[in-house]
Amino acid sequence: MLANHETHPRLGLSIATRTFGTAVARNRIKRLTRESFRMNQHKLPSVDVSVSARDGARTATTAELYASLEKHWQAIAKRWQ
Repeated sequence: MLANHETHPRLGLSIATRTFGTAVARNRIKRLTRESFRMNQHKLPSVDVSVSARDGARTATTAELYASLEKHWQAIAKRWQ
């Protein structure tokens, strides 16, 4: 996470093939992350955020993934206030 010179936050995704295997699984994580970011970007400062999915995301439910991302967005907002 780095400050950027834009007026809005930006998102970068790094979803490893080795971690998720199939394109379907990787695209699911990407889709959920982008949607969560879109819903929370108004709370975030002008930073570049890089998301790298871990092994636990492979077996997590959609609700668990959204809850985890929400927690991370709040931590970023709090840190950069």
